[in-house]
Amino acid sequence: MKKRLCFLLMFFSIGLAVFAQTRPRLGILPFAGNVSGDGDTIATLLSFQSDIMNAFTVVPRTGAVNALVAEQQFQMSGYTDSDTISRLGRLLNADFVVSGHIRRLGNRNLVITTIVNVETFEQVAGDFRQYRNIEEIQRMLPDIASVIISASRRDSTDLPSLAIAPFHIASGEINVQDAEVLAQILAVEIVNTGRYAVLPRTSTMQAALDELQFQLTGATVEDEAKALGQAVNADYVLSAEVRSLGRLNMFTASILHVEDGSLLAGGFRNYQAITDGISLMAELAGSLAGGENAMAAAGVVTQPRPARERPAREPREQLAREPRERPVRKPLEAEAYRLHTLGVSAGTSFATPALIGTIHGTFSPFRSMFLEAGLDLGLIYRGANDSVDGYYSLYPFIHAGYFLPFATRAEGRGAGGFYIGAGAGFMLADYSFSDNTVDIHIFALNLTAGIIIRDFLNISYTLRTNFEGASNKIAVGYVFRFR
Repeated sequence: MKKRLCFLLMFFSIGLAVFAQTRPRLGILPFAGNVSGDGDTIATLLSFQSDIMNAFTVVPRTGAVNALVAEQQFQMSGYTDSDTISRLGRLLNADFVVSGHIRRLGNRNLVITTIVNVETFEQVAGDFRQYRNIEEIQRMLPDIASVIISASRRDSTDLPSLAIAPFHIASGEINVQDAEVLAQILAVEIVNTGRYAVLPRTSTMQAALDELQFQLTGATVEDEAKALGQAVNADYVLSAEVRSLGRLNMFTASILHVEDGSLLAGGFRNYQAITDGISLMAELAGSLAGGENAMAAAGVVTQPRPARERPAREPREQLAREPRERPVRKPLEAEAYRLHTLGVSAGTSFATPALIGTIHGTFSPFRSMFLEAGLDLGLIYRGANDSVDGYYSLYPFIHAGYFLPFATRAEGRGAGGFYIGAGAGFMLADYSFSDNTVDIHIFALNLTAGIIIRDFLNISYTLRTNFEGASNKIAVGYVFRFR
C-alpha cells in the first residue's frame, strides 16, 4: 500500500510540475519616471501579488537587463519604445513584459502600466490610475494584477492592427512630456476597447517619421500615417493632436488607413486644463473604436470612401471599416478555444475492468491546446479465471491535446467541440484470490479522442497500450466548463 501511495504522489507531482511549466513567463520592469527608487519597489511588490504568481512564472531580471534598465532610467525616457521592451523581454526569456511609468500631468499624479507581447510587439493591455501619495499605489496593485492576467489570456489574432503615432503639438500651451503622457493614456484606452491590436511606438516607426520629416518639409498627417503604418506593417494609424481655435483648446484624434492615408474616423474634445485629458482620452477612444451610431452620438465624423475606389481588402479589415454595413457572423471568441473543465464519467473496457469511473480536469495554457489530468477507478473483474475473488484498479493519467470548438452560435461563443490527445498513465491493479493477493503495476501510453456537446456532455474513447497488449475505454459523462 505504501508503495502504491508513493507511485501516486510521484505521478501527480510530475503532473503539477508540467502544469507549472506551461504558465507564460512574465518579466516586470521597474516603473520609470521616479528617481528615488520607488519604481523598483513597485515592480517588486507587483511580482509578489498572489494572482500574478498563480497565473505566471515571474522571471527575475538578469544583469544585462539591469544594465539596460539603468541606461533607460538615466535617459529619463521611460519604456515607451516597444522595441526596447521586447529586447528586455528576450533577455529575460519572457512571453510578456510589464512596464510602468510614474507620470505627472498638470497637477495630477499618474501611474501608467502597460503589458507587451514580446513576440508580436503588441501592447495587449494597459491601465492608468491617479494617486495623491506614492504609498497609495500599493493598494492599487491587486486590481492592476487582474488587468494584466486578463490581458494575457486575450486573443487578438483576428483584430486589425493599429499603430499609435506620437502626439502632435499644434498649440503652444502643452509641452512634449505632457503630449507623451496623453499619447500613453490614449493608447491604453484604445487597447482596452478590444477593437484593435495596438502597436505602440517603436524605433522603426520613429526612424520612418524622422526620415519623412527630413525629406519632406511640411509633410501632411496623411503622409505620416502611410509612412508610419508601412514601417510597422499596420492596417491603421491613430493620429492625435493638441490644437486651439481662438480661445478654445481641443484634443483631436483620427484613425487613418495606411494604404492611402484616408480617414476612417475622427473626433475632437474641447478642454480647459491639460488634466482634462485624463477623462477625455477615454471618450475619444470609445467613440473612435465604436460603431457609426456611437460616433454620431459623440459628435464624431466618419468619412467612408466611394465604393468604386475601395480596393479588395482582407475580411478583418472590412469588418473594422464597415462594422454596420451588413450582418456579419462573428468569429469565435478567444475563450471558445480554451478548454478549462472539471468532469466525471462512467465507462467500460469491455473486459477487465468492466466498470470504470473517472474524475478528470483540463487546463488550457494556449489557444486550442490543453492539458488533462485524471484518475480512473476500475471495478468488476470479467475473465475466465473463476478463482478471482476481488478486483480493483487505479489508473492516474495525464494527457496533452488539441481542441477545436464548434462554430454553432452566431454571437461567437462556441458550444462544445472535438478534441484529440495523447499521454501516459500508470495502472495499479489488485487481484484477490482465496489464498493470496497479486498486485499489477503497468506503465501505458494513451491515445484519446472525444466530443463535448453543449459544454456539459462528454463522450470519449481511449486506447491504452504497453506495446505488449492493448485495452479500450469508452466513457460518457458530465463536464463543467469554466468560462
